[in-house]
Amino acid sequence: MGEEEHKKEENSEDTTKEDVSTETKETEETIYDKEGREEMVDDAEISPEEEGFMQGYDKADKEEPEEKDQEKVSEEKTTQEKPEKVEEQPKKEPTEEKKEPEKTEQQTKEEKHKEKVKKEKKSLKQTLKDFYEKKYKKLLIIPFALLFIALILIGIQIATTGDFIRKDVSLKGGITITIETDKEIDITDIKNYLDNKFPNSDLSVRSLKQTGKQIGLIIEGTEDIKAEEVIDSLTPKIGKLEQDQYSIAVMGSSLGASFFRETIKAIYISFLFMGIVIFLYFGTGNKIKIISTTLTLIAGILMFAGNQSTLKDMLAYLIGIVLIVIYFKSSVPSFVVILNVFSDILVTLAIIDLIGMKLSTAGIAAFLMIIGYSVDTNILLSTKLLKRKEGKVIDRLFDSMKTGLTMTLTTSIAIIVALIFTQSGVIKQIMTILLIGLIVDMIYTWLQNATILRLYLEKKHNKNETQS
Repeated sequence: MGEEEHKKEENSEDTTKEDVSTETKETEETIYDKEGREEMVDDAEISPEEEGFMQGYDKADKEEPEEKDQEKVSEEKTTQEKPEKVEEQPKKEPTEEKKEPEKTEQQTKEEKHKEKVKKEKKSLKQTLKDFYEKKYKKLLIIPFALLFIALILIGIQIATTGDFIRKDVSLKGGITITIETDKEIDITDIKNYLDNKFPNSDLSVRSLKQTGKQIGLIIEGTEDIKAEEVIDSLTPKIGKLEQDQYSIAVMGSSLGASFFRETIKAIYISFLFMGIVIFLYFGTGNKIKIISTTLTLIAGILMFAGNQSTLKDMLAYLIGIVLIVIYFKSSVPSFVVILNVFSDILVTLAIIDLIGMKLSTAGIAAFLMIIGYSVDTNILLSTKLLKRKEGKVIDRLFDSMKTGLTMTLTTSIAIIVALIFTQSGVIKQIMTILLIGLIVDMIYTWLQNATILRLYLEKKHNKNETQS
């Protein structure tokens, strides 16, 4: 009977356990937790039947961790199985894509090569730009060094010849013999032959050509040589000449000297008027502009009005010095442009002395043209830097440099073409002097003038900041 009653009680307790678990699981766990049951058993507060009932909870507590361990094991198995499937999938992809790199290898090489070329171009351009931007003060040494060397060369020329240039017959006087002949003549042989015949005279020989064909030669010499003696001495070389085969022109030394003096005055006056035009454009102050203009006109009148006088020439040169001081104190840009043009003329003249060219009246015209070209590029640079305010100074500088170098390059190409195809000695001399002058002008415009103007703008900017 006791056993049956015990089973009935267990069944009833199971039903009550399910009801309690569904309704209030948390309260059951707090009432029948392991520690609570042990305290109740120790204190003998429950009956043996209730103790057996609670032993069922102990089994449940042991079974729950086992179930959790089984669930963890099952989850680890699934996680181990899944990567195997994921690893199997990529194995097929490389086999399908093996053919694609073979097709694109050449394309990728070409693209890489193009990228390298672009980077090299950009890097070269950028490095030059950065060097010019950061080291512009050091670059100022180049034009100053060239000017110093030019002064030395001109000084050597004066010490050895007594004049700062080698003059042609048209500037120092002498004879010019033009001979027409159908024979092919060796100019070097004729020159050496005449030097041996007339060792104490200064003779020059050049060929006379038409459409690329030699049609004669031109002989120039000093006044101490007689033209008839030169013609007779050439008989063994070119045969006897008839009177209609040659012509003789004589230029007196006094006439040549006066002509040279007048050309030097013309260059000086062109400097003065160039300076006043630039000062009126870039200078400040109406009073100082009026004074400078008046002094320039007075210097021009003293140079060319009335009879020749050394006193008038000296006054005109002194006025020029006063004007340069005014430009330096009142308008730095005007002074810089004048300095730039003066440097162009001086360095070009030194190079002509170095190569041994004899300057003629055509060469004087070439120097006047150099003044015009130099003023163009310098006014372009000064206007972009001083008159325009948009953008940074360095950006305006590079913009003006792009335009100025394009102008110089196109002019240089035209000069080179003229030098290749012309047969006239006069034109060749003009083009040679112009080409040298343009190359020198690039150095002095973009290294000297640009640097001085940048320093001037920086000083002006710092002064305004301190005042504000």
